[in-house]
Order: sequence, then C-alpha cells, then structure tokens
Amino acid sequence: MSNYNIEFVNELTSTNSYLKELVKNKGICAPYCVYAGAQTAGRGQRSKVWESQPFDNILSSFLAEDIGPIQKLSHLNNAAIISVVNTLIRFDVKHVLVKWPNDVYISDKKIAGILIENIVSNQIIKTAIVGIGVNINQQNFGPLEATSVIRELGYSISVIEFLQILYTEFYSNLNEDHAYLNQQMNSSLYKQGEIVNFEVGDDIRSFTIDNIGLDGKLNVISSDSKLALEHHKVKWVK
Repeated sequence: MSNYNIEFVNELTSTNSYLKELVKNKGICAPYCVYAGAQTAGRGQRSKVWESQPFDNILSSFLAEDIGPIQKLSHLNNAAIISVVNTLIRFDVKHVLVKWPNDVYISDKKIAGILIENIVSNQIIKTAIVGIGVNINQQNFGPLEATSVIRELGYSISVIEFLQILYTEFYSNLNEDHAYLNQQMNSSLYKQGEIVNFEVGDDIRSFTIDNIGLDGKLNVISSDSKLALEHHKVKWVK
C-alpha cells in the first residue's frame, strides 16, 4: 500500500473521539487514519490516561469497517497489535513482546497500547475505531515503567515514517488469516510459561500463562485446572 489516507492534526482531546465524530458527521470511509501531534485527553484501557510528549510519538486512530460478527473482535485486536510489533521490528527494535490483551512491551516495559471502540448492530461490527499509541522519540516517562524506540535504539527516528509503515501493516493485517495472526501473537507472548498474579473479582490468583486462544481469551493453568481468562473480567497484578 503506497497511498496514505492520513489526516494530521496538531492537537486533539483524543484521536478516537475525533475520528468517531468524523464518521458520524462527515461519513468518511476506511482506510482512514488520524494522527495528532498532541492529545489533551488520551485514554488507555480502564480509563487510564495515555501520557505523551507533543510530536514525539504515535498518537493515532485507524478506521476499520465491515469487520463481521462480534466474534471477530479478537482478529481486529490481533491485527492492530501485530502491526505494531512488525513495525517496531522493521526499525530493528529487539525483544518485542505482546502483553495480553492489547499492549506491546520491550522486555518488561510498555512501548505501545491499543484501544478499540466498536459500533455494533445486530451482533455485527459495523465500524471500529482502532486507537494505537506508540512511544517513539520520548525519553522521559517519570515514574512510569515505559520505554520508547529512541531509548531502545539510542537514536531518534521519523515519526511520520513509522506511521506510514504502521498504516500499511494495519490495513494489510486486517485481511490476514486469523490463525496466522494468532500464531504471531503467541510467538512473542509476554510471560509465556511464567506464573503471573491476576486480580479476579475480589481475589488475587496465580496462573501460569499458556497461550492466547483464537477467541482472544488468555489460556492459563492453575494448580488444578486450565482456564480461559476474559480481559474485561481480570486485571494483571505486578
């Protein structure tokens, strides 16, 4: 894909919110991407704030349409995550890992996150807004356990070039085989084979991470059984 349908905006409250308004009010169609130099109200999972230095990082949202049945949510998530992984690898970043359900890590530090918002009708995903944030040239993250491309490579790269490659990867991966994307997720799964603590309801439980299933659930092993965790029902505990 050599043509990029990308809108560049200096500052937005949120690229996801802005793109949703474009879809609603202007009827734009995919492929379409919005990039912001800065966000004043960027969000991550569980309403966490996404911190970013202006113009140093990827703050973007991609429009996807006609995804299919709601069961294909995991495919959409995998396509976004693997797009980030592949783009980082293209820039020679090492030790790239997938932290279930929607983060990308370098070793034990977060470098990217995904936030997907869907418009669903009759169990069919009509429209998806796929927010992707990647730390590129930011070096200081305060108390956060985060990293960036510049911290990993030792030199800065072009944010726009990264975005263009990410754009191509994302829209290509939407058409990839679901089993293949799932295999890619598991080939670089964070903490695979290790014991991790999760908050489950009011309890803290320990599981050994096995793999990510085709349904997007995290398959784990406890002392007496195998379980499939749903991301909206559990929370990682460090």
